[in-house]
Parts: sequence; structure tokens; C-alpha cells
Amino acid sequence: MYKIFGFRNDEYLGKVGIVEFSIPKSGTYAYLLGNFNAFNEGSFRMREQGSRWSIKIELPEGFWYYAFSIDGNYVLDPENEERANFRRISYKAEIEANIAKIYSGEKFYHYPSVSYLYSLGHYTYIRFRTLKGSAKKVFFVEKKKHEMEKKAADDLFEYFEVKIPRQTKLSYYFEVHSKDGIFHYGDFEVDLKEQSKKHYVPFWVFDRVLYQIMPDRFANGNPENDPKDEIRFGNISHHGGDLEGILQKISYLKELGVNALYLTPIFESMTYHGYDILDYYKVAKKFGGDTVFEEFITKMKREGIKVILDGVFHHTSFFHPYFQDVLKNENKSRYRNFYRITGFPVVSKEFLELLNSDLPWNEKYKKLKSFKWNYESFFSVWLMPRLNHDNEEVKEFIKDVTQFWLRKGISGWRLDVAHGVPPKLWKEVRENLPKSAYLIGEVMDDPRLWVFDKFHGTMNYPLYEAILRFFVNEEINAQEFLNCLELLSIYLGPVEYTMYNFLENHDVDRMLGLLQDKRKYMCALVFLFTYKGIPSIYYGSEIGMNNTKGAFMERSRTPMVWDMEKWDKELFKITRELIKLRKTSKALQIGAFEPIEFKDGLLLYKRVHEDESILVGINYSKKMVPIKETPKQVLLGHLDGKYLSPFSFFIAHSL
Repeated sequence: MYKIFGFRNDEYLGKVGIVEFSIPKSGTYAYLLGNFNAFNEGSFRMREQGSRWSIKIELPEGFWYYAFSIDGNYVLDPENEERANFRRISYKAEIEANIAKIYSGEKFYHYPSVSYLYSLGHYTYIRFRTLKGSAKKVFFVEKKKHEMEKKAADDLFEYFEVKIPRQTKLSYYFEVHSKDGIFHYGDFEVDLKEQSKKHYVPFWVFDRVLYQIMPDRFANGNPENDPKDEIRFGNISHHGGDLEGILQKISYLKELGVNALYLTPIFESMTYHGYDILDYYKVAKKFGGDTVFEEFITKMKREGIKVILDGVFHHTSFFHPYFQDVLKNENKSRYRNFYRITGFPVVSKEFLELLNSDLPWNEKYKKLKSFKWNYESFFSVWLMPRLNHDNEEVKEFIKDVTQFWLRKGISGWRLDVAHGVPPKLWKEVRENLPKSAYLIGEVMDDPRLWVFDKFHGTMNYPLYEAILRFFVNEEINAQEFLNCLELLSIYLGPVEYTMYNFLENHDVDRMLGLLQDKRKYMCALVFLFTYKGIPSIYYGSEIGMNNTKGAFMERSRTPMVWDMEKWDKELFKITRELIKLRKTSKALQIGAFEPIEFKDGLLLYKRVHEDESILVGINYSKKMVPIKETPKQVLLGHLDGKYLSPFSFFIAHSL
């Protein structure tokens, strides 16, 4: 069941409910799951309270989906009959879940929290929320009266917004027009200089275009360091890519124009993907080792390219020395509380005998999955035991590793399975790091509990969900797509500008493969580069690399194609031009998003900052579409007179 123990005004999120979730006790451990953590274990561990498992968390007002995990098994709340089918195509979730309705009872609400009031670029943005259907009009009143625009709606609320020229101080109230009459809401005085300190962002991120590389799959610069001892899964194994290979392709990166790299794990591990780390303080020999890394950082700095590394702190490798010590010394190991151990022995003798046998790795790995083991792990994978994030030593370990590599010259971190680690821990990590470090969390659903004072942004799966629903599945029209965009903007406020936006990454299919139409792909690509947030390209997408046959997450991880005869030159050119535009346009980096017409398959909008105004048109339909505002000069794409052709786009300076 869930109980609400009151509400408070949060300095970032506005009205939040203090909510206790509990379930009758069974099993040996329990977690709270929900769309607030992508239904992932690890982050919200429940405690014994009498005969129940219990946890209190704070959630913004609205409808939330939840369930429990008991000993790793998905369990619905037996004491809450409100249930619904929960679906997220972005991370392939389709499950039955319970619904928690978090509502304070206030029809109208505003509080000068960061998501309700902020300045960015040339404007100050003010938001106001109402219970659905309760307000006809809302006016923001400061020195003069401004009618607020209804921007978005969710299951429970409607949200209004007005933007005004950037302010340093505000004294204001709201005039609400409802069926019961007209009344004033609040009297607020805010120092926006002080408020902006609550949401500090590294200055350098806004003009960046990220390029994601899986080092093993990009370029083999030194065959002599190719791994000999590796975990193989059938035909899935190392391809030999390394940091030297990336260094040899600097001229390619410069020609493309990217100015920030996100590398998947480069530390010692036994798999090609590196998410099973053996040593957090050493660059893997197969990638060139520490010496090559120093050269790598030096040369990337010389070229003005920032480097972001992938940090895996939800779990370690089974073969990490700390976990091996637990296997050897069991209850007497000094690291027994470093992991979530559920009993001893941690694994059986039969497990170890098979592990140490001469069987081929792919056969051995399959058989090991059938054994039971006494520790929590990442998605029940024996290779990746879960860390105990309540342990102060684990917290200090994470802080130390993140600091260590920043001192070595990297500019930030992408934190793996971030939604499987308690958000309070990420807050501590953030406070421990220099302000110049950019932190991105892998949060595959609603990111509100993970941003502001935790991450500067998350991998923007909610935006990716909307992109899939509009561009790929075509299950929503332009009007519905716009509501998705504006709702995300309402939820995140200024954080939306520093989210990590993508069309694909190493965990999902390549967009071109999903669409099977280059025209459609270019429409989605144009949207990515002209919308709010930091755009990212997954290696090879710029030359038209497609998905291959095979296991889901392997389809997009094939080696980079370096045979130029196989490249899609048109895609490379348009990607390069979009990167160039994004890096030079303040309107695209920090400008206001102004929708003009979102109808059926037409997306027509402006990005505006000071005197710069970029007009974007995307026709995602099979018919010619007339454009109301036709520019004199098109920067990218084309117009046929006053019409936009099927599945085409244009970008122009607005009149």
C-alpha cells in the first residue's frame, strides 16, 4: 500500500508528497520499483518495519506507476486495486503496475522552485499548474499583466507558462479565471540571481555535440594489445578497437565536427563492452593502458575535444579482487558488506568447478546461469554483483574513483545504471566534484528525482520515447508529440537544456534500422539537433550504419565501417552541417522553443535567442504541406515554393 504523510514545497520540483510504500513482509530483501527508477532494483531498498517492508520517498504531484521486487521477483501491491498496463517502448517495458495518485488537493499551484521559475538565455520562464479543467485563463502579473499560455497536460494537471525578457528580481502574483470567478493567487518576491545558484551548469556543455564510441568497436590502432583471455558469448567477442585507434581517427572526428566524446567503459574487464570492471584505477591493456590514455587526453585537449567516461558503480565484475576476497574468505572477508550478499557460501562448489573448467566460455556461461547464487546482481547476471550503496566504504570508493579520473583530465562522467543507485548517493558524489565536471545519469524513465542537485542531465529516455512514438511507430500525431515535449519541459525546467539527447546508443537499435527510410531518419536527426538539450551521435550513424541480425543489444554494436565506398555520403554531409550549425547557434543551444504549427505530421517551430531566430520545418507525412511562414534563405534542406515535400525538412533564419 501507499500512504501520503503530507506535502512540502521543494526548491527544485515544487510540490512534493512524502509517501510511504509498504507491503507485508516475505522473502529476505525488497525494493520499491516504479517509473521513477525505470522499475529497477537497487535505488530504493525497503526496510523491515514490524511485519512489513517499508520505505518513504518524496514524489512530485501526479500519477506514478509502481510495484515491488521481493528476492528479485516482481510483485504487485496486493493492497492497492488501482492497476494499469504500463508501457515504455524506449526500454521495452510492458507490465502491469499499481498506480499511486499523489495530489495535495490544491487546484492551483505555483512556487518559485527551479522548475516553476528560472532564467536561461534571453528569457525568464514562469509556470503555473492547475487541476485539469479548473482554470479558463491564467495571467502572470508583475509590472503589467501577461496572459499565460496553456503548454501541456498530464493525467491530472494542466500547465501554463509565460516567458518574459530576462529578469534579476521579480515581484508578482497570478490572476486566475475559473468558472467560480476571478481571484488572485499569491504574492511572490524572488531574487533570480540567488535562485540561479541552485542550478549551476558547467559553462562548456552548451556548445558541445557528443559522439559516443564503444572503443572495442571503433578502430584497432594496435593489434598487439588485442585481448587473449576474454569472455566470449558465441560469436560475440572483442574486435580489437582501442584508444590508439581513436587517436588515429582524430582527423575524421575533426572533419565531422564533434567536440566531445563519450566512451563506454575503458577500464580493465573481461568483456568487450567493459561493464564488468576488474580495476577502476587502470585503463585496460586491451585499450592501450594508462600511458596511451595520457597521450589520448593530451591530444584531445589540444583539439578542443572534451572526454566523458562511463562509470559503472551499480555493480562490479564477479572477478573484481574485492568480490574474489568475499568468495575466498566468506563471512570473514573485509569486503563482505561491500556487496549485497544474501548468504554463505556465495556460490556452490559446483559453480566454481564449472567456472574453472576448460569448457568454452559461451558454453560455460550458459550453464552457470542455471545455478543459484547468494548475492544480488545486475538483472540477475552472475557476472555483475551489486554493490551495497548503504556502505560508507562503497560511497567513498565511488567518490574517489570519480575524482581520480577528473584529475587525470576527463571533463565528466556518464553514470551507468544510475537509476539503480540511491539518488542521495549521487547528490553526495556531485557535491564532492569540481563544478566544471558534467554528470550524466543513465535514467531510463522519469528523471525528476535524479536531476537538479544530482545530475546535470540524464540520458533523455522520455524524449526518446516520444521520438519512437512519433517518428518510428507513428502512433501519435504532431499535436500529441508537442504535448510530450512541453510536458517534459514543464517537469525539467532548465535541466532540459543539458539533457543527453539521442536517437540511438549501445543499448538500443539504430534509428536508421528502425525507420528503414533515409528521408525519415534525416527528419528525426534534424529534430534532434534543433531541439533543446545536448545532441549525441552514436558512432557510425553519420555514415548510415544499420542494425545487424542477432541478439537485441548486439544489433547496434557492430564495428565501425572505415571503407568509404560503403558510406552514405549524403548522411555524412547533413550530419556534419547540423553539427556545425548547432555549435555556432546560440538560439539552438540556449534559445527559447516556440512552436508555430504542430498538426498531423508537420512540425514547425522557432528557436529564439536575442536577435537570432532559427525556423525549423519538418514534414513527417506522405503529402505536400503548405508552410505559413516561408523564409527568404534556407540554410539546410529545401522548400518547394511555399510547400514542404513529404518526409523532408528545412532550417532557416527566421524573418
